[in-house]
Amino acid sequence: KNIQFDMETNNIPQSSDSIAVRFAHVLQLIIRGWKTIIVTMVVVIAIAAVYIFSLPRVYESECTLLPETSSSSGGISGNLGSLASMAGIKMGDMGNQDAIYPEFYPKVVSSTVFLAALLKDQVTCKRTKSKTNVYVYFRDKQQKAWWAKMMPKGEEKKDSSDVDNFNINPTHISKKQQKVVDDLSGAIMCMVDKKTDMITVRVVVQDADVAQQIADLVCKRLQTYITRYRTNKARKDVTYSEAIAKNAYDKYIKSQTNYAAFCDTHEDVTLTSYQQVQDRLENEMQLAFNTYSQCAQQLQLAKMKLQERTPVYTTIQPATVPQKPCGPKRVFTILAFTMLSFFGSVCWILMRDILKKKQAN
Repeated sequence: KNIQFDMETNNIPQSSDSIAVRFAHVLQLIIRGWKTIIVTMVVVIAIAAVYIFSLPRVYESECTLLPETSSSSGGISGNLGSLASMAGIKMGDMGNQDAIYPEFYPKVVSSTVFLAALLKDQVTCKRTKSKTNVYVYFRDKQQKAWWAKMMPKGEEKKDSSDVDNFNINPTHISKKQQKVVDDLSGAIMCMVDKKTDMITVRVVVQDADVAQQIADLVCKRLQTYITRYRTNKARKDVTYSEAIAKNAYDKYIKSQTNYAAFCDTHEDVTLTSYQQVQDRLENEMQLAFNTYSQCAQQLQLAKMKLQERTPVYTTIQPATVPQKPCGPKRVFTILAFTMLSFFGSVCWILMRDILKKKQAN
């Protein structure tokens, strides 16, 4: 037991001494190679600084919406059912679900049709003191790094016909237009909270005021898109009901005019044949009135259904003009490259020492 104890106690200082020796050796290598470390760090920091300070600052604006769910079937639906039953009209299920759920809103925002329509909207850029549309802003008003300015433009000078061409066909997009569409798509981020169906729209561009304007435009266009989709069938029903009601009204006015004209011209006539004609005209007028009354009820029901299908959006957080840029993170980037250059230099010194020992052996 004593021997084992001595061996164990002897091993402890031996392992501690070896670790201390290795640490001292590593520290000595670092001290010897301080010039390499400093030069490497200076070069890497200089390159990182030139790169990060050449990138233009960007600003982020955010807007949060809460859409109305379409699962509720109460409210106006019950009243519509009662009115329909009174009018003798059978109405289908009005509480059906939409085919576009909130989870699909990001795909709607990133679609070419949505972005092509957004490119036509007007924005005001305080930096350039000009008002233009989104297409021209992303094509001409965006700042670029110095190395991007040095690259040859090539076809941009030749494509002079596209200067005022804002009518982008989503199915036939040129290369230059596709680049603008991709830049706009990369600047917009749409997220949906699956638990609350809350929609968050974020826009990151180089101008704070433009970021707020584009975020507001995206929210408004998204509301319009979803509203048109949900009310498409109801709007068609209203248009059809209006046409039917107008036709029925015209027939009623015509039959009423015929009845009044016959009564005026045959006021003193008591023949049975004339009385039969008068009764027939009166029945036609009453039938036309009943038809018009039913059509008018159907039109009112269609309008009420359109109102029910129109969604309501609650703006939780409106788009605001950011006061500070969100990127690029200059201080963080330089600190990160400083640490990477230091540890990279140390690893290079240690690897070089290990290679020298292997070659010596």
